[in-house]
Amino acid sequence: MFADDDPETLKLAADALSAGGFRVVEAADGQMVLQEALSRRVDLIILDISMPQVGGLDACHCLKAMPKTSKIPVVLMTSKKDPATRALGERMNGSVRILRKPFTPEELVTTARQLVKPKSLIG
Repeated sequence: MFADDDPETLKLAADALSAGGFRVVEAADGQMVLQEALSRRVDLIILDISMPQVGGLDACHCLKAMPKTSKIPVVLMTSKKDPATRALGERMNGSVRILRKPFTPEELVTTARQLVKPKSLIG
């Protein structure tokens, strides 16, 4: 699953991941991420930290707290060099990674491939 409230970033990322062999579910906010993660099989969630309604950090905390979604790897995207974001990744024992924006399509696909095999559903 890939989530970002910027439609251009969402499209570019979905296109890159699809070209990299992944099936992608798109989401525009953290609430949609939570709904999709609970209603379907998701192997990876890549989401922006700054989104309306439910932001990426809040969605990540919810995902890691629920038994059904706690094992799904999460990649948080941020354009800020926020020490709290890095600390979150460390506290989650590697189940949360940080991807700095702007990123290239190649960086995105490489990050996804490090966590799951292509043809998986990315939420």
